[in-house]
Amino acid sequence: MKTIPKASRNNSFHYEVFTSVLNSHFGVSVLAIILSVVLLAALAALYGASPIEVILVLCEGALSGKRAIVYTLLQMAPIVLCALAVYIPARARFFNVGGQGQLEIAGLAAMIVGTNVTGHPALVIILAMLAAVVAGMLTIAIPLVLKMKRGASEITTTIMMNFVCTYFVYALITGPLKDPGAFYAASKGVPKEYLLPNFPVNSQLNIGVYFVFVIAIIVALFMKYTVSGMKLKAAGMNMDAAKAAGISVNRLIVLATLAGAACAGFAGGMEVLGVTERIAEGWALAWGTTGIAVAHLGGSPLGILPLAFILAVVETGARYMQAMTGVPSALVNVMQGLPVVIYVCLLSLGHLLKMKKIDMKVGE
Repeated sequence: MKTIPKASRNNSFHYEVFTSVLNSHFGVSVLAIILSVVLLAALAALYGASPIEVILVLCEGALSGKRAIVYTLLQMAPIVLCALAVYIPARARFFNVGGQGQLEIAGLAAMIVGTNVTGHPALVIILAMLAAVVAGMLTIAIPLVLKMKRGASEITTTIMMNFVCTYFVYALITGPLKDPGAFYAASKGVPKEYLLPNFPVNSQLNIGVYFVFVIAIIVALFMKYTVSGMKLKAAGMNMDAAKAAGISVNRLIVLATLAGAACAGFAGGMEVLGVTERIAEGWALAWGTTGIAVAHLGGSPLGILPLAFILAVVETGARYMQAMTGVPSALVNVMQGLPVVIYVCLLSLGHLLKMKKIDMKVGE
């Protein structure tokens, strides 16, 4: 009887553990974040700073005190919604990477309603938020029609729509919608009574942030416990099988895509009515781009929440980190991009190892 050396058994065990991690979405996401933090620490060391100190200072800048925590949550909210704008359509094989453009147009719509409609504050706020949601859905309509009718790549069309929407908004706030009293490109401000109320009062944390958590939980429950959620999952896994089972795949694609765009629209309305109070040059950060990374790394509505919080901490603490350690805040952009690159590499590695294992079994 041939015995297997102990070292060989240990190597085999480690290999199995490694491949099982690569075959788990959660495992790949965690590993990608860990490796990203390690690389960030190594880059910080190049600037002569202590990697541990950089990470601690980064967290301190984002989480030390109520004001910092509130700002971090305000950064987290649009990231979550833009991630859902990617995640929901992706379940139906529609890859919406146009969340930034949908958010921009939605913010514009909310501002127009808030500055031109008068009435009871609650009614105006609801109308402005509905306008933002509808604007987000209308923005995705062109890529959606091109995908359904002509088979055009939604990745290309939604990316192009980002540029169209961003420059369209900029053209308006430097032209017909520019505030005459502003020295820079900016619209008129939304009256105070039509802004989202803060809770707790005087905390600067608007109620829209709480709705973000509710939306994420609702999406998670919908995907897991409803028939439509199961159909959406089935269509995403195998469209041909779903069609054979009598599922209306095209209808699911349309509804999922519109739902995702509505999330991005809600984010735009929430930012204008709860944070910026107007549309100005550079009013929206790259939440749509960050949302793409969060959607893929999170893998689920509830998984999106902690990932969005981590990247919000990185974004919020960046300037404090630069001031205290001398490490440039531009490294934050590297930190936001690294997890996605590493995530894709690890998925590819896992796929290659799986194919190798299959080939070895076939060869036996």
